[in-house]
Amino acid sequence: MNKLASDWFSELSPLWPHQCFSIKVKSVLHEEQSKYQNIVVLDSEVYGHVLTLDGVIQCTERDEFSYQEMISFLPLTSHADPKKVGWLVMIDH
Repeated sequence: MNKLASDWFSELSPLWPHQCFSIKVKSVLHEEQSKYQNIVVLDSEVYGHVLTLDGVIQCTERDEFSYQEMISFLPLTSHADPKKVGWLVMIDH
C-alpha cells in the first residue's frame, strides 16, 4: 500500500515487511493513469522532483546521478580506450 496522506508520501511493500519509506511532499506536479501504470510526479522537500510508478519511487532529482553512473560504468570500463561516448534515450509517449 502506497499513499499520499496529508503532505507525506509513504512507500510500503510486502517485500520489506515492517518498513516504510516516507518523504515530505510540497506538491503533486502530475498524476496520470496510463495504459500500463499509475504515474505520479511529486515535488518533495528533500529529494526534489520524485517519479513514482504504481506507488513505487523510481528516481529523484537528488540521487539521479547514481543512476547515470550505474548505466555508464560497465560500458566505460569494458572498453580498453574509450574516447567518445554517445547516449541514446528512447521515450515512448
